[in-house]
Amino acid sequence: MNRKYLLKAINIILFVIILCQAATGIGHDYIKEESFERIHSAGGIILVLFVLIHLVLNWGWIRSSYFAKAKKNDKI
Repeated sequence: MNRKYLLKAINIILFVIILCQAATGIGHDYIKEESFERIHSAGGIILVLFVLIHLVLNWGWIRSSYFAKAKKNDKI
């Protein structure tokens, strides 16, 4: 599978999971406690897994953007 396509798919999935987590968190008072715990807990675990996948796929960019050595002309 193409890495660029995979990143786009992961980003869309992350967006949907975050929306679901926010919706269940905001609507907590309107959902049965048992249902809330199942949905919100499972969603949290899935969210963490997809965030880790997202970080792994973007690690090259993260490393080059934040951990790169400063050039001689950079004054920061």
